[in-house]
Amino acid sequence: MASNTKTIAKNTGWYGLENVINAVLTLFTSIAIARTLGPAKMGYIIYVTWIAAVVSDLSGLGIPATARKYMAEFLGRGDRGTARHIYFRTFQLQAGLATLTTSGLMFWVLRDAPADYKLASILVVLSIWPSMVNAISAQANVASEELSKNLPASAVSVLSYFLMILATVIFHWGVVGVGASMLVMRLADFLVRAIPTLIRIRVWDTAHVEPEGLSKRMMTFAWQSVAVMFVEMIVWQRSELILLKHLCADIRQVAYYSVAFSMADRLLISASIFGSAAGATVFAQYGRDKSRVPDITASTFRYLALTSIPLHFIAAALAASALLLLYGNQYKDAIMVITLAPLLCLPKAFIGPVRSILQSHERQSFIIGATVIAGIVDVAVAWYLIPAHGAVGACIGSGVAEITAIGMMWAIVIYLYKVKLPWVLVAKVVFISSSAALTAYYIAAQLRPLWGILCGGGAAIIILFALFYLMHVLKPEDRERFKTVTSILPKPVSVPINKILTILVRPAFAR
Repeated sequence: MASNTKTIAKNTGWYGLENVINAVLTLFTSIAIARTLGPAKMGYIIYVTWIAAVVSDLSGLGIPATARKYMAEFLGRGDRGTARHIYFRTFQLQAGLATLTTSGLMFWVLRDAPADYKLASILVVLSIWPSMVNAISAQANVASEELSKNLPASAVSVLSYFLMILATVIFHWGVVGVGASMLVMRLADFLVRAIPTLIRIRVWDTAHVEPEGLSKRMMTFAWQSVAVMFVEMIVWQRSELILLKHLCADIRQVAYYSVAFSMADRLLISASIFGSAAGATVFAQYGRDKSRVPDITASTFRYLALTSIPLHFIAAALAASALLLLYGNQYKDAIMVITLAPLLCLPKAFIGPVRSILQSHERQSFIIGATVIAGIVDVAVAWYLIPAHGAVGACIGSGVAEITAIGMMWAIVIYLYKVKLPWVLVAKVVFISSSAALTAYYIAAQLRPLWGILCGGGAAIIILFALFYLMHVLKPEDRERFKTVTSILPKPVSVPINKILTILVRPAFAR
């Protein structure tokens, strides 16, 4: 377990650094785009970009997920030859499918896109090819538990996107500049990530004996991944955008909904970081000794609760101030949806570990079943609420669906694999987070946006840390695990964090 803990912590650090760079730069770019184009123009380009992303994911036939799952399994067994074989097989298949997908979508935008958006839409569609092919190399690095290999490409691609958006704002390139920025970003990502990964894996041992039934297992897993992605598109991929566009006459509601969930999704960075790092270890551990997978899953849930619940509660309290400060008064009608979004997307923070344990055991049928039910709930609630409530109705539909899907999947995992979750800890963290959030809300409501965020957020952090200490939330082993993550940070950052951890973790005899 110690080795797994260190690996998860190390990969959490690297994946975290990658996502922090991405989040900081894309935050500035999304604000610049939203302010420059306004909610009306933003609405259509968001719609086209979403369609392209969804079709790209579905057309991948679950191949990246298949590459990650089976490469990790054979690397966990020390069989690099078979892992190499899987990588190149899936890479070639993905490249072919990417070509077909890009061609099909190109036909669609040439025929249907409005004249003012046609060139921008073409550029967005062209970016699909490098994005789809690049997914294989990204998942290969996850499978080998070397998430640090993904950092350079992410940094270069996001920086390229930032510079292109900056040029778009300065030179008034409009929606064409947004489309070009997307293409440049994904090409840069492909060149910096895929090529070095190809070179590195190519020198692995070529000798391998394909186990009997492997091709059938991979094909079944791939098709199940397609089904998972198809139904998850409804629950997780903002399918409410389609309903908003067709059931609500105000195109600005699409922009309001997208802005709200873009901000809320950034709160999921820490959950995505830790969930991905732990997921890589779950897949490898399945190849080493699957009896320890439930313990890793429970531990992952615990750390997600410690970090995600406080973050989302406090963010909801400060959301209105953040919206007005970052996006301006032209987005003031989105205040309600942006306040609800952090709370309603909180269940998504817990999808990583439950999905990993089911995928590692090749039980994706449970993911499909739970998500189908949640998708029906999503469409029904959103269809009923959107005509009268616009983006708020879409937000509620999405949130109810996420709660349904995540709740069902965790119930299945607890029953099948006897995963023991820390419910007492969850109750403590919810109480603490609610107290901190209410403090932040009442302070922020009295002040201008910037001061509201600073003073309300500062007060919330004080309340949070004080109650964490008084209610004995953290254990001594938590401090050591968090220190493994902070060890890769610069000393000016890691030293104060470690001091805070030392204070928060009370000695056992003091309890």
